[in-house]
Amino acid sequence: MGGFSSWVPVVANAVQTGTEIAASQKQAKKAASQVDAQRQSEQQALTAQKASDDAERARKLRVQQASLRAAQGASGLQAGAAGSASAVLAGVQRSLLDVQDAANGAFARQSSSIDQRAQYKRQNLLDTSRYNTLSQITSWFARRDNWGG
Repeated sequence: MGGFSSWVPVVANAVQTGTEIAASQKQAKKAASQVDAQRQSEQQALTAQKASDDAERARKLRVQQASLRAAQGASGLQAGAAGSASAVLAGVQRSLLDVQDAANGAFARQSSSIDQRAQYKRQNLLDTSRYNTLSQITSWFARRDNWGG
């Protein structure tokens, strides 16, 4: 009977350490989920901003093309030429495509940056959780074996 009573504190301590480890891991998973949610929110905001910028660029292009068509049409009627109007419009459209390509590249870089930051935070949280778990287990064995205390 005396042997059983000497194991009760060890078992109670092991259960307490196990509970602490489980709580720590649960907290790390919750924090990792929050990082993922924040990443998704940032990605959605970035996508919405890109869509808004794209729509504004398209609107400006339509306005600019209409203005150029009107100006070229009026001068073309006076001068009797129509070829230069299409060249000017093609140049404006090409310019817009260059701006669009640059915007797409910036969007891709920002999106990648958001993903990398989130991955780093998430990995750091999980690594910290693993380190804490190992530390708690090592501490429990040290207490059990009466080391350092």
